[in-house]
Amino acid sequence: MAYLQYLIFKALSIFINCLPEGWALWLGRQMGRTVYFLDWGHRLVALENLDLAFGREKTKKELRTIARRTFENLGMTAVEFVRIPKTNLETFKMKLSVEGMEKAKEVLDNGKRGIILLLSHFGNWELMGLVSALFALPISVIAKPIKKNKWIDRMVNDIREGMGLEVIQAAKASRKVFQTLAQNRIVGILGDQRAKRSEGVWVDFFGKKAPTTPALAVLSMRTGAPVIPVFMIRNGRWNHRLLVGEPLQMVNTGNIKKDVEFNTRLVNQTLEEMIRKYPDQWFWVHRRWERKSRGRRRSLE
Repeated sequence: MAYLQYLIFKALSIFINCLPEGWALWLGRQMGRTVYFLDWGHRLVALENLDLAFGREKTKKELRTIARRTFENLGMTAVEFVRIPKTNLETFKMKLSVEGMEKAKEVLDNGKRGIILLLSHFGNWELMGLVSALFALPISVIAKPIKKNKWIDRMVNDIREGMGLEVIQAAKASRKVFQTLAQNRIVGILGDQRAKRSEGVWVDFFGKKAPTTPALAVLSMRTGAPVIPVFMIRNGRWNHRLLVGEPLQMVNTGNIKKDVEFNTRLVNQTLEEMIRKYPDQWFWVHRRWERKSRGRRRSLE
């Protein structure tokens, strides 16, 4: 079954790459919209999360619109990802506006401890891999494997590595990450996913406590590497905007527990600020907070 899924995924990728870009993106939007209406489980997760974040600020109609556009963005993201191998860098550069890159390169050129990128499932986060090739930057990323399908996992990693990224497997990441930062390289870490209860730090995210990975805070405190937030924002249907922020003002007072909590909260605040500006571009379809009751979920529909 897993190999059949891979063959279907591969065939769909070939078909998408045969289409003109405009048609492919249109197809991606329609695929995302179809999944929104048919996949009631993930739709409810998205609506539940949106209600937790914006329930007091937005109407149910507005929340449903954001959820639908989230699925449409994910459909376009998937299409753009499988088209990466045939992407012409000069063409991509014409559709990309970049803000803040000079500051990041200055930090890298003047430092000896590398840079930690705060990444998130925002806009088309996978396209940020092309930045490695576009600006000749030594970027490594930590990625979890697709455990249910080793063939799709290999295909996905081949695309990422084809962009010039070094993919570090999450299960054995610690030693490799420290070595990479010591070489004054860049390490990207996704900081927006729900962490395990036993490993996460419970800090505010949209006013609600959420288990959050302390990895960025701990790495920065132990290595001295600055944490720089980076977002790939979808700008219309064709273009993208790469926003490289200022290094986060991490603290390191010596009180490890309090410092990790403060710095992890800062990570969440940074993500929340951007998500509030572009709520339909974030990955609402995973359970970032605690589960809610069935009655509450039904009321969201």
